[in-house]
Amino acid sequence: MKKNKEKKNKNTFANCVFMLRQIWKYNPKFIIFTILEGTVYGVCYSLTTVVLIKTLYDKLESGDFKATALVVILTLVISSLASLYSYLFGWAVKQWYRQKLHIGMHSALYQKAMSLDLSCYDDPEFYNDFIWAINESDSRASSIVEDLRILISNAATTFTTLGLMFSVEPIAVIYSLAVAFVNTRSNLFFNKLWKTRSEEAQPNNRKMDYITRALTLPEYAKEIRTGYAYDLLKAEYAKTIEEDKRISIKYGKKSLLWSNIFGAFQTVSEGAVYIYFAYRLFSGGITLGEYAAMTTIFWRLFWGFTTISRQFTKLSEHGLYAEKYRTFIEYEPKIKDGEKKAEKPEVIRFEDVSFRYPSNEEDTLHNVTFSINKGEKVAIVGYNGAGKTTLIKLLLRLYDPTEGTVTVNGEDIKNFSVDSYRENFGTVFQDFQIFAATIAENVVAGEYSPEMKERVLKALSDATFENKLEKLEKGIDTPLTREFDDDGVNLSGGETQKIAIARVFAGEREVIVMDEPSSALDPMSEYELNRTIMESAKDKTVIFISHRLSTTRMANRILMFAEGKLIEDGSHKELMALGGKYAEMFNMQAEKYNKS
Repeated sequence: MKKNKEKKNKNTFANCVFMLRQIWKYNPKFIIFTILEGTVYGVCYSLTTVVLIKTLYDKLESGDFKATALVVILTLVISSLASLYSYLFGWAVKQWYRQKLHIGMHSALYQKAMSLDLSCYDDPEFYNDFIWAINESDSRASSIVEDLRILISNAATTFTTLGLMFSVEPIAVIYSLAVAFVNTRSNLFFNKLWKTRSEEAQPNNRKMDYITRALTLPEYAKEIRTGYAYDLLKAEYAKTIEEDKRISIKYGKKSLLWSNIFGAFQTVSEGAVYIYFAYRLFSGGITLGEYAAMTTIFWRLFWGFTTISRQFTKLSEHGLYAEKYRTFIEYEPKIKDGEKKAEKPEVIRFEDVSFRYPSNEEDTLHNVTFSINKGEKVAIVGYNGAGKTTLIKLLLRLYDPTEGTVTVNGEDIKNFSVDSYRENFGTVFQDFQIFAATIAENVVAGEYSPEMKERVLKALSDATFENKLEKLEKGIDTPLTREFDDDGVNLSGGETQKIAIARVFAGEREVIVMDEPSSALDPMSEYELNRTIMESAKDKTVIFISHRLSTTRMANRILMFAEGKLIEDGSHKELMALGGKYAEMFNMQAEKYNKS
């Protein structure tokens, strides 16, 4: 247990050091000026305030008005200069440094995000850390620097005042250290107590968050209003309140008991200090100024050690969060770049390919073998869970096979650079996305320039979007969604699907891959779209997944999958004549449409 604790502390410290190295990489001045500020402020503040307090009280005791006034003026000047410096550095320079750090860290994070394997999104823990890194890493980095400044400043203040006290009352130093040690331990005790409370309350808090989301988010609104889910959530809410009350009482009792014990110790300690220094003053051992200085130093030491222990606790907390950022930024992609530039695909081949997702116990694909030649129109069909979309992910090298190889022109695709390989494929996924940008920018999937106009218009025409386009006042300059523009247009599901398909045509890729490209369309619109796709891509290789088997007649070949295995391969006519699974599936759908 002790070894695990030491290892955890080392990791926490190492994570903070890692984060500081990242800050140094993007903005070294931020760290340099912060350390200088903390050191100079801590030493100067201690020396000036303690020395000035001692001098002030000594001059008051001697009745020297002019000297007293001079000390007061000097104190005001020093305080004003310190405040001005703090304002200039804290509100002007630091804001620029933080912005520069934000730009540097986020640019690196976005760049890193582009190299993440798709499997990372299948891992909830990694994905949560990824989102945290994007949202909070730079603010957490700034907090580490700020807490480091506070730690350095208080350490400088504490050890400077210790030296001043030792020069006047060496015995008092030992007493002050003993009191500070007890108070530091009390802070550590309460930190641990509330950390334990927080961990015990976490499941309950998650449940409370879920209930809040369910009662406030629009996607839950219809079900809650048309059913009895509200009563269920209300009852669950009452249970969480009771559990929260139990936890609060449990830890509240401990906190009350020990806060009274430590509070009594602190009161007695303070009283003893005042009595001791009062005795020294009345016995002539110290002056009134030294009395004021020593009592001030005692308070400074007390709060200094308390703050130092608090800052170490905060840095430990920062280390836990920094580990999320570190895990993300140090992640090494499993999909590695090859050294060769990919050729245009003439023959794509799957050879004994099997694949298993990291979180699964069984393979999703089993020993799949087939080839696709340039210009073929291939439909991949099968019931849900047959492995069709997984096959597409392997083709695009979003994953690598667990066993077997995927080759292009006889070359393992692992030998190609990822970007040069994927440049050959234009893809529309089932869960495609439309961006908050103009239609033209969505079609070219990037920055649009006027010379691209004809290419964009042709792509939209090929995707059968021209009728809708004619009704839009701004044409291809129409902004989509109202995310950033109140004049933006929200398209229907079928219309946005056509924009996604136009994106494929505009890219002028060698192979067009479509995962359920027409799922949001009615049967007539689907037929027209698929006919247009086939005509527009007559010289290209087309691979598409479809649940509606009426569209598969347009394909040269059909690959029928079941339970992760390729069970049939042929044209529509050949497979219907075979009378196997494809024929069975086709006839069931035909019967369903005839009845409807």
